[in-house]
Amino acid sequence: MTGTAPGSRSAAELRREFDSSFAAPLPGPGEGRESLIALNVAGEALAVRTLHLAGVAKRRRIVPVPTHVAGLLGIAAIRGGLLPVYDLAAILGLPAPAGEGSWLMLTGAETPIGLVFDEFEGQVEIERACLYESAGSGSSQHLRLMARIGAGRRAVIDIPGLVAEVRQRAGLPDPAKE
Repeated sequence: MTGTAPGSRSAAELRREFDSSFAAPLPGPGEGRESLIALNVAGEALAVRTLHLAGVAKRRRIVPVPTHVAGLLGIAAIRGGLLPVYDLAAILGLPAPAGEGSWLMLTGAETPIGLVFDEFEGQVEIERACLYESAGSGSSQHLRLMARIGAGRRAVIDIPGLVAEVRQRAGLPDPAKE
């Protein structure tokens, strides 16, 4: 604000101030904080670091494709493109859920994939000190990090490791090694 009376500012000044408010970067989690998505997969309360995701959406139509790749449900049209969609419970080695997952998580990788899961519980922000390693935290190699959220705790899914495993299962090269 320039310190002048509100009525003395020109429309051009007000427009520039208004437009510049949208040009400023959005505030992210505070320093020393981590943003997580809380979700439920096959009856297990889990979490994912939001920095590894491109988004979360309601499940869309998935067209099955013939495949030998374990966990691949098919392809879906998302944001103007086609992407492979996998069953997150199957990849994590969890028991198959009773119904089809209702939600779709989009990974933020170079070659994004969709991961179907059961229930979206919301986004939470925690202190980074509430994230810790735990070798026995889950039934999967992708559940080694734990998050203390309020009075409870959740295993945090290692999305980069999971995407690398999916790429390996599908016979795709690892972009990190190219």
